[in-house]
Amino acid sequence: MSCNIDIEFNEECILEHNRLRALHGCPELTLDYELASAAQQYAEYLASVNELEHCTDTDSGENLAFFTTSTVAQKKDFTGVDVTKSWYQEIEDYDFKKENQFSCGHFTQVVWLSTITAGFGRAFSKDLHSIYVVGRYDPPGNFSDEFSENVPPVITNNQ
Repeated sequence: MSCNIDIEFNEECILEHNRLRALHGCPELTLDYELASAAQQYAEYLASVNELEHCTDTDSGENLAFFTTSTVAQKKDFTGVDVTKSWYQEIEDYDFKKENQFSCGHFTQVVWLSTITAGFGRAFSKDLHSIYVVGRYDPPGNFSDEFSENVPPVITNNQ
């Protein structure tokens, strides 16, 4: 099954991920087209069934997002910057002194230190009122007892 990768959306996601990762001293992600293709296929599947559920058949890390509106949804309604910020905002509930905070898993996957590649997919529901977004990451993040070494706090400048 082939699908069309939205390059502009992927670039928006990668740029925003890298901007936020830099705040934590994490290396930049690079776009992986295989991950993007898999993410797009899964986003299209989620949109077709109109449900938000994690894929059980992937070795990649995964972030999901969902946007809905009473009018016809458009790409500008949920950009790569928007979705990345929505995942990252879980930092507000993250305690850098504790391990295994899976409830903040979207945030931790965005900045997971050992992750080096990512790809993203975005699809519209049949009624065009919902947008489904899938992020895929390699190597995946959110492993038990590895949070403290892979989720560094924001670097502060003492100038």
